[in-house]
Amino acid sequence: MADVGIGVVGLGYWGEKLLRTFGRTPGLRVVAVCDGDAARLQAAGVGARVFTDTAALCADPAVTAVAVATPPSTHFDLARLALRAGKHCWVEKPLALRAQEARELVALARANALTLFVDETFLYDPLVQTAKQWIDSGRLGRLYHLSFERLGMGRIRRDSNVWWNSAPHDLAILRYLAPAEVDSIRVEQFTYLQPNLADMAVATVRLSDGVSAHVYLSWLSPVKAASVVVVGSQGMLQFEGRFGQRKLTFFDYTVTDPATVLDNVVPIPRFEPAEVVPGGNEEPLALAAQAFVGSIGSGVAAPSAGVYSARVVELLEAAEA
Repeated sequence: MADVGIGVVGLGYWGEKLLRTFGRTPGLRVVAVCDGDAARLQAAGVGARVFTDTAALCADPAVTAVAVATPPSTHFDLARLALRAGKHCWVEKPLALRAQEARELVALARANALTLFVDETFLYDPLVQTAKQWIDSGRLGRLYHLSFERLGMGRIRRDSNVWWNSAPHDLAILRYLAPAEVDSIRVEQFTYLQPNLADMAVATVRLSDGVSAHVYLSWLSPVKAASVVVVGSQGMLQFEGRFGQRKLTFFDYTVTDPATVLDNVVPIPRFEPAEVVPGGNEEPLALAAQAFVGSIGSGVAAPSAGVYSARVVELLEAAEA
């Protein structure tokens, strides 16, 4: 397969990361960039064609794929434009801000035999993939609960709230690790810094197989966290996802059968970290880019294909209903 010529739309914080990553991804070649800010275009310095209009970029025959790295409110319109132009499409999360729009993009990609890929980066982290292997092999026993925390005084967005900005990561991981259908999802949001833009959110989820989950998100926290804890009947795991501190830990534990205990406290004879897997040198974003190229070449849906990510948008929307 010839190299995929990709055009990057949006050269902000994440768009710059995509440029660097795509530039060193085998099978991928940055051939065009687009942004309304002339200074950003000049600073990009990648030797690609320069555009200030997305439609013009999509009309360039050298562009076979488009990456949309713009504010969430623009994702639907720009992704639809790219797909209608016959381009494969990489979209930053969330895929769209309405479930109907997400489904429309999926249908458009399917009708034109195009790859629609959403940058749910954590699904390509080898540690998250190892966690899934542990769960699927029965190492944790029967699943009880998943706990997600994404906290810190980081980049406070002005174009989306903490739920739509951060929860796509965690809901994508939830569906990957525990794929049973969601019976119910509810979120409570709290707004302190900007009118009508929540900066804290707490969600509860119940799955059809009895597994429960909660998601805690905050842009106002002295503690930085990007953590997933999975509790099962025979073991637990913790994934720490902060870059530079990535690791996966398996905890072995035993709880005495409460029915046999006469005291008010149920004994825990064993609770210890039994295995720690450190994060390697592979960058999840680079692995996601490789998966995008592979999906274009094979036609096989990647873990964050639009058809799966549309379900994440449905859950984001349902939680607020």
